Amino acid sequence: MAGPVASSSPLGNGAGLASLTEVVLALALVVLAIVALGWLLRRVQGGIGGGAADLRVVATLALGPRERVVLVEVAGTQLLLGVTAGGITRLHELPEPVAGAGGPAGDFALRLRQAIGRGGAPS
Repeated sequence: MAGPVASSSPLGNGAGLASLTEVVLALALVVLAIVALGWLLRRVQGGIGGGAADLRVVATLALGPRERVVLVEVAGTQLLLGVTAGGITRLHELPEPVAGAGGPAGDFALRLRQAIGRGGAPS
């Protein structure tokens, strides 16, 4: 007396295929949105960083594995900065330029000592 049993396959009537298509399209839309936002952020950040032309690192001297002294020029003023793992500290503001764009590191150390008034040759 039992009648025919209908088979219940998920793709039997096409409803499962439509659902799968919706999921794939939604995933493609999310991936496309991520790519578009990445491209947009790169374009916007390129315009924000335009002020970096006034800032340049003139010289760097490593004092230890994580400590450095960095000479930075900002809009014509040179700043001597101490850079450590814990932070950045302004050590000195130089009234006149110490080093140009080029030159050996030993020359930089000598000229730096002369500029801050300690003179002498580097040890």
